[in-house]
Amino acid sequence: MVATIEIEFAPHWVNASLVRTLARPFVTIDGVEHRQSWTAPSTYTLEPGSHELTAFIRYRGTNAALGTGRRAVTVQAGQQVSLRARNGWANHMPFELQLRLAPTLDA
Repeated sequence: MVATIEIEFAPHWVNASLVRTLARPFVTIDGVEHRQSWTAPSTYTLEPGSHELTAFIRYRGTNAALGTGRRAVTVQAGQQVSLRARNGWANHMPFELQLRLAPTLDA
């Protein structure tokens, strides 16, 4: 049986209009890069166990990963873990991958 991880990107309100317009969100799961959306969460199917996640943005036309934040997550068979990637108010602040208990209730 597999597990799932759902990841939502939600930039800080101070710089949200800038990063949503000029940057694209990304996540790596165990070193595999995935492009994310600013408007909808993405769900990934994983094997049970520990996984390394990294959240960051890239400004359009660049390859530099900015605001890199990391988190290790352990999932059990059949479990779904929901995370929100949120940066700080300044562009240099890293994204934090925060656990979510439900779509409207954060840990």
